[in-house]
Amino acid sequence: MEKLLDQLEKAVKLELLNAEKLEEGVKSLKSEVIKSILGSIANDSRKHAEIYSGILRILREVGPAITEEDFSRLEGIVKTHIRMEEEMIETLNRFFKEVDDKRVEYLFRYILDDEVKHHRLLLNILELIVKREVVTEKDIWDFIWREVPFHGTPGG
Repeated sequence: MEKLLDQLEKAVKLELLNAEKLEEGVKSLKSEVIKSILGSIANDSRKHAEIYSGILRILREVGPAITEEDFSRLEGIVKTHIRMEEEMIETLNRFFKEVDDKRVEYLFRYILDDEVKHHRLLLNILELIVKREVVTEKDIWDFIWREVPFHGTPGG
């Protein structure tokens, strides 16, 4: 287990370094599209670093139980974001009808794939919240990831 923890700590550092290098590298580029795409990848690297840090916390600590107050607050937050994700999915689907440029369609598809993943995760979280069951940290992660294809591997 200690070896895994060390590797996860290195992964956090590598992801953050990747983000920093990408952000630094794109500053002098003229293409706003390339800057945006590489900036998005840098943001993903920061997100991955945060997820790795969360994994480290899970493996090192016992997560706190979710209180009734947390359930209530989360329910409102999650329902709001489900509606927002649905709006973005609808908007992106309209965008596809408005453009006939494969490059732009590719970028819309990239964003749409993220929005669909977010929507699915939020629905899973909402189902867990509505059940109001006593859940463990492991239950939460099992529930969130049950419908995510590839579970973070290439292609997902």
